Amino acid sequence: MNSDLRSQFDSERVISCERCGLNTAIPQLEANQSACCSRCGHKLTSFKHNWVDKVLALGLSSLALLALSLFFNFLSFSTNGLHASISLTTEIETLVQQNHIALAGIVLFVCILLPTAVLLLLCLWMVSIKLGIGRHATKSQIDICFNFIVWCMPEVFMVGVLVSMVKITDMADVTFGPGFYFYAGFMVLYVLTLMYLDRFQLELLIAKKSSKSTSLEKQRKRTQWTWALLVTAVLLYIPANILPIMTTRFLGADTPSTIVGGVVTLWEHGSYLIASVIFIASILVPMFKMLAIGYLNFSVQSNSRAGIRHRYFLYRMTEMMGRWSMIDVFVVAVLAGLVQLGSTMSIFPGAAIIAFCAVVILTMLAAMSFDSRMLWESEQ
Repeated sequence: MNSDLRSQFDSERVISCERCGLNTAIPQLEANQSACCSRCGHKLTSFKHNWVDKVLALGLSSLALLALSLFFNFLSFSTNGLHASISLTTEIETLVQQNHIALAGIVLFVCILLPTAVLLLLCLWMVSIKLGIGRHATKSQIDICFNFIVWCMPEVFMVGVLVSMVKITDMADVTFGPGFYFYAGFMVLYVLTLMYLDRFQLELLIAKKSSKSTSLEKQRKRTQWTWALLVTAVLLYIPANILPIMTTRFLGADTPSTIVGGVVTLWEHGSYLIASVIFIASILVPMFKMLAIGYLNFSVQSNSRAGIRHRYFLYRMTEMMGRWSMIDVFVVAVLAGLVQLGSTMSIFPGAAIIAFCAVVILTMLAAMSFDSRMLWESEQ
């Protein structure tokens, strides 16, 4: 199989770097070799031994573990003789019953449906390659698959689960069910699947040739769209921090908590690490992203030529941070699905949760709409 894949590579291929726009001729690569852009350092492609077999095996295993995680107990907690437990499916059902449909939809899509769609599509392509019936996908279909990957957040969800457990350990005994371990295994295999996946190699094997090109002038017009997304995110960031993100009902008394209030409470209870994680992910990161995207967009519109590599590094940092602000959203979703004991002890999502989630999504869209190739115009 490896010799068949190697034969697909011509002696030389040209890749246009998606980060800076530089065209680079790529020679044949040996196993475990990579090719990087000489201008911005972005990895253009890498050739991994038997990558098709590995992506297929890991992808199918990931799907199996994800399916198992849906039907087994995920989390359980008990306090004062009362007991409650949830699976991933019952958690989503609970959120829907509480009329938090948007929050339930976010958990369902980014943690279950989108990863499933990505893995199914990748496995289908790998099978077609192994059976010799490849070259059937268009560049737009591959674009859709890789855009879906950006919005898949199983690893962020798992961190959110762990943080939520720390928040209630003082009030209840928490145990992990089989579903938790199945989902953790799925998360690990999903990440490994993506590690063996290389877009350039995939396009060589299955993509139909396309003459699609996007002019830099057309990309410049997207700066207006970036500003629109950014301004909307800034406006929503105000209610996201002022309104309560979560309400705890204990013995009939409701205690609302804002994002900052939750961080302060965790710090006062000695959970310094978790308080720091929430503070960084939910407060510092969104502010940093909004300031960074605004600065980058302004620098492009003003045709600034200063510090190109520093601005590019800032963009890469902003892009990588995007999804991790969702930790607090998943914390609230998990607690609201798990802790439901009536007036004795219950947790409900607050009015700020949707505003904060919208801030995260809008800043991610703003970072995606910004074309980093515009930073390098002066060197072209």
